[in-house]
This record gives sequence, structure tokens and C-alpha cells, in this order.
Amino acid sequence: MKENVTLHEMLSFREKKVGMQEALRRKHDKATIVTLGMNIPGPRKTSPGILVAFSAGGEELDRLFFENELTVLEETVVKENAGYLKLYAVKSLDSLLVKRLTVRMEETHPLGRLFDIDVYDEAGNGIGRAELGSPVRKCLICEKNAKLCGRSRSHTVEELYGRVESIIDSWLKGGR
Repeated sequence: MKENVTLHEMLSFREKKVGMQEALRRKHDKATIVTLGMNIPGPRKTSPGILVAFSAGGEELDRLFFENELTVLEETVVKENAGYLKLYAVKSLDSLLVKRLTVRMEETHPLGRLFDIDVYDEAGNGIGRAELGSPVRKCLICEKNAKLCGRSRSHTVEELYGRVESIIDSWLKGGR
């Protein structure tokens, strides 16, 4: 895969994600839709290490769904230069429970800070961390609010990407 992604590729990838989510929601009307992506800042969205981390995220979600007796009705994986994406239709009308499980995974898994897990109820509404009373995501580097830090461009893309690689390398060396 190419190194850097263009703005057009990123926007197309996002549109594709929304279209796939909506198609799953229409096909499985009594389901919660879950998407797994990766929080990778900057124009480089794929690498062998990122793919391994993404795959680990999918395996962990599979395990969580199984352990919590949540049936996966359908799943789809997308691997493109613009990123990796795994979509699930989960048989559950309790989207808050599903979001609670995914937030816990983002907060406790060694790679959790890199996972971007979105949960949508049967009507297609996104379930946010605020609905659970969960804290906002923290910056990869300074622990401040990630969105505010990103908007203010407090850190360079190189610093952020270096942190991503460091998290993955640390996990590969023993955090598994």
C-alpha cells in the first residue's frame, strides 16, 4: 500500500464507511452497528504494524461479543490506502451496553488508544462517550482533550505518528 493518503482518498473512505454502515443498518433492522477503525494522525494511515494492531482490535471485539453473548449477524472488513475498517451488525437493541463494552476496550487494551470504535443504535444514531458519562479521549502525547489538542495543532504529525509507532512497538515486544 502507498505511504500517504490524499484528502480525496480520506473523504471517499469516510463516505464509503457511512454508506456501508447505513446498508448494514437497513439489512439488519434490529441490530447495533459497530465500526472499528484506527486513530492514526496525519497522512499515513496504513503500515504493517498498523495492520497488525487493527487485526488485534478485531480479534478483541470478536472476543468481547462472544463473552457477552452478543451475536454478530454480519461483519465486513475494508483495507485501503485510506485506512482499515471493520463493520459489525450485532444482534442487540441495547446499544448503550455495546458502547460501554467498547469504551472499556479502548481504555484498557494496550492498543486501545489507537482504536476508534463507533457504536450506532438501530435508528443509526451514534452513541457517544458522554452518554455513558465517560471521559473524552486524551491526546496521544500530552493527556489533554484529544480533539482540542488536534484543533490547536499542539503537536507535529511526526510526533504523533512516532507515538503511534511507539505504542504498537511496545505492544509487539511484550504487551500482547
